[in-house]
Order: sequence, then C-alpha cells, then structure tokens
Amino acid sequence: MPAMRQLSGIDVGFLNLETSTAFGHVSSLNIYDPSTAPGGAGLEVTKQIILERMDELAPFRRRLVEVPFGLDLPYWIEDSEFDIDFHVRHHAVAPPGTPEQLAETVSRIVSRPLDRSRPLWELYVIEGLEGGRIAQLTKIHHATIDGASGALMLSVLLDTDPNVRPSGEVATWDSETMPTDAELLQITMTEYLRRPEKMLRTNLRMVRELAASTGNGGLRALTDLIAQPLPGRLGELMRERLRSGYGTEVDDPPPLPPTLAPRTPFNRPITAHRRFAYTTIPLDDAKAIRREYGCTFNDVVMALCSSTLRRYLLKHDALPDEPLIAMVPVSIRAGGDGTGDTYQNRVSGLLSNLATNEPDPVKRLRLVQQSMTAAKGSFAAIPAETLQDYTQFAPPAIAARAMRMYSRLRIADRMNPPFNVTISNVPGPAEPLYSAGARLEHFYPVSMIIDGQGLNMTVQSYNGNLDFGFIACRELVPDLWSLVDYLHESLQELLDSIGTPTPAPTKATAKRATKATKRATKATAKRAKKTAPARKRAPVKRAASR
Repeated sequence: MPAMRQLSGIDVGFLNLETSTAFGHVSSLNIYDPSTAPGGAGLEVTKQIILERMDELAPFRRRLVEVPFGLDLPYWIEDSEFDIDFHVRHHAVAPPGTPEQLAETVSRIVSRPLDRSRPLWELYVIEGLEGGRIAQLTKIHHATIDGASGALMLSVLLDTDPNVRPSGEVATWDSETMPTDAELLQITMTEYLRRPEKMLRTNLRMVRELAASTGNGGLRALTDLIAQPLPGRLGELMRERLRSGYGTEVDDPPPLPPTLAPRTPFNRPITAHRRFAYTTIPLDDAKAIRREYGCTFNDVVMALCSSTLRRYLLKHDALPDEPLIAMVPVSIRAGGDGTGDTYQNRVSGLLSNLATNEPDPVKRLRLVQQSMTAAKGSFAAIPAETLQDYTQFAPPAIAARAMRMYSRLRIADRMNPPFNVTISNVPGPAEPLYSAGARLEHFYPVSMIIDGQGLNMTVQSYNGNLDFGFIACRELVPDLWSLVDYLHESLQELLDSIGTPTPAPTKATAKRATKATKRATKATAKRAKKTAPARKRAPVKRAASR
C-alpha cells in the first residue's frame, strides 16, 4: 500500500464547506515589477521555478483520494500524473489594465471551483497591467494549507536575492499509485475498530476540561469514575489511554458568542458570483496609531475594518443598533507541535465585538481593543486540540450533505448569523521578495466566503505596506470598491485624532474618486431626465394622489 496521509478533520471541513455557490479555495494576488528582469514573473519562468522546487511544495503535488461512500476522511497521495501546464495558466487584461479591470478578472477566476481529480491549485500569470507590471493569482484549496503554511509556501517560491534565476533542473519526488476501493475500505474498517476508544477519550477529556474551567468537582469525579479500569488487559489499556495526555494541550478554541449577530445586507445566502477589490495603506500609519493609543497592531486593523463597515452600512441606511461581530482566524501552530506535516491546517478562531454602533472613532478603537482582549482571555477555556479531535468523527458524506442542506433550505435567510464578517490579519515578510528578479510590489489576499457571511476582509503585511483584499458575493455587495474609499477615510480619521497631517491622495484613489463623481453625475442627470416629462404630463394627477 502507498504511504498515504489522511486529512485532518479541519482540513476536511473546508472540503465540506463547498456547495454550488460556496468554494473552499483561497487565493493571493501578487503584483510584480519586471522592468529590471525581463521575463521575471512571466509564464515560462514561473513554471521553471515551481518544477525545480516541487520537492518543497507538497500541496502542489498532492491529489485527493476519497473513501468510498464518504465513510471516512479522505487521503492525500503524491500525484503520478502531475501536469504543470494544467496548473500554471496565462491570462491578460485589456488596455489600459486598471486595478478595476484586474479585480474583475480575479473575481471571475475565483468564482470557479477547483478540479478535485487534480492537485487542488491553479496559478494564473496575468499580463497587461498598467506600467508593464505582471500579476500572479495563486488559487489553492484551504484543505491543503492555512495562513501560516501559505506564508511558508511563499518563502519557497520567492527569493530575497534579486539575482536568483531558475537553474533549469527539475526536482524529483516519489509518486504513489492510486489505491483501489477495496484497499480504502479495508483501511476504513481498521480505523472503525480504533474509533470507539478515540471517541471515548475525547469526550472524557472535554468533560474534564469543562469541569476544570467551571470548578465543578462533580464533573471531575464522573470522568475519574468512567476512567476506572475495566477487567483484564483491555481495561488496563483503556485506563492508560484515557488518563494519558490530560493537561498537555496548550491550544485555544474560539469562544462561543453570547448572542447571535445582527442582520446586515451581506448576511444572506450567497450566489456563485464574486466581486473583489483591493488597496494598500502604509504600515507606518498603523504603527503611529498603535503607539499613540497603546493597543496592538491587530487592534488597529480591526478598528479600521469596523469603521469601514460602519460607513458602508450608514450609506445604505442599514446600520444595526447592535454592534457587528467579527470572526478572527487565529493560528494555533507552534514550533514542534508534533503535527508531522508542515502543510496542514492548524487554525482556530475567536469572535470580537466591532463596536460599529459607536460613532466616535477613538472610543470605537478602545471598545474593539477591550473586546479582543476579552476574547483572547476566554480563548483558553477548552484546548483547541480537543475540538480538533471532535472533527475526526463526523463521516464526510454526512457533513457534506448537512452543508448542502443548509444552503438549499436558505437557513441564512431564516436566522441571524453567529458572526457578520471574517477579518483576518496575516503577518508577512518585512523585506522585498523577487521572482526571477522581478520585484514583488504587493501581496493582496483573496479569501473565501460562505452562506450567511457574504463579505470577507483580509489584510497581509509586506515590506512596509498593509495590503487589503475585500471579497464578497457580487449580488450582496455590488459596490464593493466603495469599501476601499471608506477604509482610507477611516484611516485618516484616526490619523487626525493623533495630529498626523493628511497625505496627498494617490493617483489611483484620485482616478477612482473622479470616476465615482462622473457616475453619480450621470445617474442624477438620468433621473432628472426621466422625471421631468412626468411632471409636465400629469401635474394634477400627482397633486390628487398626495
């Protein structure tokens, strides 16, 4: 049998999230300047770089193997039919190659699911951008990586030395034979024999940790009673297994929300269509705000996103009286955590109050800071390793069917969501990176959305910048680019509070503002043209109706 590796429950969770409208892949949009390295970041050189480093890029080699009837978690095998030309593709935008045109291209590419019969990734080299720049859109399934392992993959693909070029050599790796259904079912039966012990141990550990967090001695005594040995060797083995490992987990789970989040226009069932927008703010501005108010860097990012959402909802007359709730992904990866696999999901999350109902920006920042501090404190209630163990027990066929049922019944239209939006802050490299000499200028994240949460806001720090990527359901947030303007207004609002002068608008911001003004002027003129004849034709009828 091949040396297959079974996916974790969290990995499979991202597979089960997929429906006809929700996709489990995440992406990144990298912008390169190839002016000093002709061919750098281009199609052919990108293929060469990947091929010569494939031995370090496990997610690019792995193919998914499903267990028959969805009886157990799937496996990864090393693909014996890997085809670089299938995965690395060429694209171009029409002149003049504006940010809006590039974003529209990205929106359409990420609106298509990945082919599960191949390794779960694609990379698009997109040419035709303003200034001769080149973009690369890397699209990879979340079942294969989390944010931390994605950053590691970036360090493998790119270099800190601008003089590095592909060597022309191709890395080798050991491919694996596709197992038969009979072999997979045999492995599954063996797992089922071990599963009762795993389930019992996980349940006892959960109850014991709940007893410790609540100070309930009765619960602790109950678990001790259950853990007493059964007669014979089986009882000794069960006692040894059940009592081993208590108190060794150090990971943290997400706290449960005390109430459901309020409804917003983007907390509804999503379609398969996406809209993407992106922008950059200076890292130094965020650092200045952090120093002034004695908060964390992540608190500043959360407050900026909160103010951006408040502006958007006010504009649409849809700001709830209750504050919005954000889900904040948190890495639970630690050095030497014993996962045995670098490219594996080790992520949890916490919930934070965004204080969108507070009109004062500084008070809003303080409230967000307090909420984040409290969430981190309650994050230690039950180790996330325990929660991760529970994800191993639901058969994939049942979990996937539950997700499809949730989408088909439009549950997101029938009840308030547990949270309104996902806000993720991913730390990145502080020094410039290169692809065959082409300098990486920006690294924009392109995340994922699910039913009931039709908006995601993710930020990646890189080389003195904060690169924001907003992705949403096209129908729920049709004016997504307005969030870019609201973000810059929110940043300036906080800078004004600490006495920082207003920076000159960038060329892109000024151009977008001009376009917005023109669109508004045209819309006003069009409405006036439509209503003017009506006033002349039927003035008496309108007066009577009043």
